[in-house]
Formats: sequence, C-alpha cells, structure tokens
Amino acid sequence: MRHELHRWRGRLAAALGATILAGAPAMAQAPGEASAVNIPTCDRACLIDHARDYMKALAAHDAGKAKFADDVQFTENNVVIPIGKGLWNSISKVAPTGLELADPLTGQAGWFGVIWEHDIPAIYAMRIHVTAGKIDEVETVVHRKTGLPAPFGDPDKVEHDPEFNAVLPPEERRSRARLVAVAQSYFNTVERNDGMTFATFSQDCGRLENGISTTAPRSGPGGNASNIAAGCEAQFKLGIYRINKRIRERRFPLVDEERGVVMASGFFDHDNEVDNYKLTNGREMKTALKWPNSISLLEAFRVKNGEIQRIEAVFTYVPYFMHNPWATGPGREEASE
Repeated sequence: MRHELHRWRGRLAAALGATILAGAPAMAQAPGEASAVNIPTCDRACLIDHARDYMKALAAHDAGKAKFADDVQFTENNVVIPIGKGLWNSISKVAPTGLELADPLTGQAGWFGVIWEHDIPAIYAMRIHVTAGKIDEVETVVHRKTGLPAPFGDPDKVEHDPEFNAVLPPEERRSRARLVAVAQSYFNTVERNDGMTFATFSQDCGRLENGISTTAPRSGPGGNASNIAAGCEAQFKLGIYRINKRIRERRFPLVDEERGVVMASGFFDHDNEVDNYKLTNGREMKTALKWPNSISLLEAFRVKNGEIQRIEAVFTYVPYFMHNPWATGPGREEASE
C-alpha cells in the first residue's frame, strides 16, 4: 500500500508541475529537446467520453467497456478495492444524465448523479484520472439510504444545474489558484461555523446535497437546513453547521477555469462533544447523531466573478477520522487539533 501511495503522489506531483509550467512563460530549449510546457493530450470532450465510458462499463458490469491502465487504482468510500468489485457487482442501473466535469490540464474528469443497486437508488460521485488514453485512477463516493440523518433526493427528480457547464466570459473568470482559494474559503466558513463567513456568495447561490436542495425552502416531511434559513450565506451567518469541528484532507484535483468550476474532496469531522448548541439568533439546536462521526465527500463549486454561485455535493457517513488513500501530505496527522 505504501508503494501505491508513493506512486499516486508522484502522479499528483507531476500534475502540479504541469500546472506551474502551464502558468509560466515557455522556457527556451535546445533543438531536439522536449518542450517544458505541458500540452494536454486529452481535451474536455475526450475526458467526458472517458467518464461516460466508465459509467457505461459500470452499469454493464463489464470493465472491458472502458479503457483502464494495467495499474489502475480504485477506491469506493475511501477503501482500495479491485476494479470489478464492490459497486461493480451490485449496480443495476445508472441515471441517463449526470453532472459532468473535466480538467484537461491535469487529466481529471468527474461525474455526479444517481445509480441503483438491485433497484434501490443511491447517490453517487466519482473522479477519474486519464493518462495516455487510459483511466489509471478512480475515486468514488456512494451514499446509500441507511436511516442515518442525511439529505437524500428523489432519484427521479434530481436535476444538475446547467450553470456548471456554461462557459464564463473572460472578465468573470478567475485563475486556477484563485478558484482553489475560493473553494478553500468555503471550507473555512463551514469549519467551526460560528456565523463568520470567509467566502463570498452570489445572491442566488444554491446548494444541492445528495440530490436535494438544502438552500431552497421545501414543504413536506424530511426538512433540512433550508427550513431554518434559505440561501448559502444566510445559513452560515446563523452558524447552522457549527458541528463541523474540522474539515481535513482537503484536495482540489479538478479545476475548470473557463467554467469557473472546482471539484474538491475531504472529510467533515463531527466530534459531538456537546449535544446542543445555539445559532447566532439564539435558537437552540440539537445534534442529530450522538456519537463522533465523519462524512466523506466529493463536492463541486461553480464560481462566477469570484463568488460561489452553485454547489453540488455527494457525501456519506464513514468511521470517525477515516483516512483517504488519495490524500497526500501528513494524512491522518492533518486531523490534529
């Protein structure tokens, strides 16, 4: 496992190196030498095709329908398993459409949507990495309805916001580094949420979590944060998410500057040291779960003119302090106080 992690980190370092080179002036080289500038060999359409092929192969229980590298690595909810195992055996259907993301500079693509296992729906997100025309990394988060308190949308009514695929005019775009910083500011706002906001949100900011809006008021049973306050900023100013003690192992593997999109992953840790807390307006809240737990997520942000406009996340409960094998750096140590 240590050897595999070393290899994955090597891939990430190579991608980061490509990012730096792509943002710097071209360096002169002697005749016959390879260029120092990274030129993507798989564009957006190519990466989206790989993502679609992966989903088709998954639905067909046939890994041969997608192009995999011999050393492909696959995780399902942070557990390393062989391609063809886990969800590959239980899946019975894939939604015809999903949220599709791509980053040609780093060879990453993503897909968010609904799948079914033996006709039981689950909310799903995945990230793939493509090298030399083959998928060599697959990271997936699958949220199944288990009875634990978490959003879960109507599988037949999940709609992915088209803003994620709209190309921004140049004046409304931000650099790759700035887009990552904006996504970081969102996590900084959610962590120990006490009413302070470090991110800037558009007035129409909307968030879809596990296939259901958690920012637009809704009627009927199964309420969520939108029943307390509508909109992204209003919820954070109330401190609704104070139970998020830390957000660790943050990663931002996919960035699309043209569309203002960032795909992130990480863990939200809930210590649950106390059973209740107060919002900034004085309203008393109780924790839904009474024991320490974490949620693992893949999350997409749409940033327009420097403001967070749309969010789509898929998350599921995992053991407290769980580690993601794709995470680089200190790993478990990142969760220290």
